Amino acid sequence: MFKMNTINETARLCKENQIGISRNHIRYLAANGFVPSVKIGNKILINWEQLMNYLDTNTISTQQNCSGIRKITA
Repeated sequence: MFKMNTINETARLCKENQIGISRNHIRYLAANGFVPSVKIGNKILINWEQLMNYLDTNTISTQQNCSGIRKITA
């Protein structure tokens, strides 16, 4: 199961764990597809495990979304 957090929650967790990235950099990583994220309303949710994986390896995981939510076209 994945842990999804808002950008503010993710920034707080990074600060608590002494990971030196800012809220703006987290937003940049999500907006440019470096870290898996989901936009729900006005909030962007960041996958914490994938963020840590990206920071450790500097690569994007190819693991598929297991939530069953997918984009639909009309």
